Amino acid sequence: MIRQPIVTVVAHVDHGKTTLLDYIRHTTVAAKEAGAITQNIGTTQVPVETIKKLCGPLLERFNIKIEIPGLLFIDTPGHASFVGMRERGGSIADIAVLLIDINEGVKPQTEESIEILKRTKTPFVVALNKIDKIRGWENRDVCFLNNYPSQTDEVKAIFEEMFYRVVGDLSKYGFDAERFDRIEDFTKKLAIVPISAKTGEGIPELLTILTGLAQQYLKNRLTVGEKCKGLILEVKEVRGLGTTIDTVIHDGSAKKNDYLVIAGNEPIVTKIKALLVPEPLRDIRAERKFKPIDKVEAAMGVKIVAPGLDKAIAGSEFMIVSTEEEAKTIANDMKKELKEIKTEEEGLILKASTIGGLEALVHIFDGYPIKRANIGDITKKDIIDAEANKDEFLRVVVGFDVSATDDAVQMAKDKKIKILDSDVIYRLKEGYEEFRKEKEKEIKEREIEGITRPAKFKILPGCVFRASNPAIVGCEVLGGLVRAGAKVVKQDDENITGEIKQIQSEGKNVDEAKMGDNVAISLIGISVGRHVKEGDIFITDLTSEEYKTLKKYKDLLSESEKATLEEIRNIKQAKDKFWGV
Repeated sequence: MIRQPIVTVVAHVDHGKTTLLDYIRHTTVAAKEAGAITQNIGTTQVPVETIKKLCGPLLERFNIKIEIPGLLFIDTPGHASFVGMRERGGSIADIAVLLIDINEGVKPQTEESIEILKRTKTPFVVALNKIDKIRGWENRDVCFLNNYPSQTDEVKAIFEEMFYRVVGDLSKYGFDAERFDRIEDFTKKLAIVPISAKTGEGIPELLTILTGLAQQYLKNRLTVGEKCKGLILEVKEVRGLGTTIDTVIHDGSAKKNDYLVIAGNEPIVTKIKALLVPEPLRDIRAERKFKPIDKVEAAMGVKIVAPGLDKAIAGSEFMIVSTEEEAKTIANDMKKELKEIKTEEEGLILKASTIGGLEALVHIFDGYPIKRANIGDITKKDIIDAEANKDEFLRVVVGFDVSATDDAVQMAKDKKIKILDSDVIYRLKEGYEEFRKEKEKEIKEREIEGITRPAKFKILPGCVFRASNPAIVGCEVLGGLVRAGAKVVKQDDENITGEIKQIQSEGKNVDEAKMGDNVAISLIGISVGRHVKEGDIFITDLTSEEYKTLKKYKDLLSESEKATLEEIRNIKQAKDKFWGV
């Protein structure tokens, strides 16, 4: 038996996902036909009769004979849920619609959606939304292919420019995209369907292309298996029923009184009390009442009522079997699966809300050592385990779609442990890479903290305020960074050395002075008038080892310091050719 394909719509915020799903629901509800689109639990079912009615001429044009029972759209609440929606490395969605605003193009969240679709190997089409916003666009027909020829040449030119800008954006991600009606081989090109979720233009074409692609390329995947599998979309408290779960069954079938096994650190095993679906919708705004059914078959949205669901988590996978013994075996297998994530003695601590999310997180951090990967919020134990890492780059707890307890946050602050948390998975990888850069810089800065910095300064004429004990002179910094405590040497006489005791600028003590600054410097061990006079130039008296360390970390030095460092090297090597080597 072939089931209906599961379709998920992913988009950047405000690119029109809700409007698109609302339009699809409204279209069939308004048609008032038997078996019209029903708004199931977190899903929208589009039966075959509706597809035929909306897309009849298009089905003929593209030579599509419908074999599937319809399309099932899943309304994914967010990226965290979408990442969790996977089965053995692939998405439970059979096909996806990537919604892009034609006026804005590819945005950050669109990029994240593309990365997820690529990782889960989910086939998709692009719905290029908001064509009605193009200046001068006229909506005369719900079919884009009928409406486009009637647009003015100026409007067509604007559309084509915007369209191919998006094609260019998609090519950066390795996709060769084209307008759906200009494609001869859909295995070689990514189809783009221009639409307006607001007016409905292009939606018949979108449903047609989804139907055609699903039938042509996904037949094997759409064969219903024996085992019942599903995904939790939402956990809800319902008066009179207690904690319930809104789910999508994507394989097999289930009956009332079967056993439900939900994946997690401690899998939940419970007996199904009721399977509920909404009454068919007459008005999308009407308050919905649920009716019980004895059996549910894939693919379908259903509310499940059972004891012990209060610890269930949205995004978790589940299986449904007929006996308690089989349920316990599956629960043990799920525990083993969680333990199979390869861990090391030193490594990152990874936390996620679901197994799907955790596996996605492990995949994202492939290449970095992982000490522990668990489901649940970030706790003090996670901070303690992260602190035990000897490698500073690994003292990090990464949380995907989870929270950190207050005492964990405080402990992390006290012990300088980094917590990275987000409900957008790719931000976590970016955040960790940014942390590594900052940590690398911090470690380098620690390495050169006590080292004399390269500097060069000149005693200004008429600015000798005291000749000795200590000498106080007005100076101009010619290069580098002058700091209090630095040892200095006269540029043309290595026998005249001293130490900077203090630096003052406009009567106030300062720790350092940079190139171009005029400051007063007090010098220990130097007497002005004997071997030192106005106009003399001094450099910092770097050791050979200090030079090597500064050269190693020269990316932390200013351009002026780098130039002065090389000047000092030349002066020193004129006397000792092995200095700094």
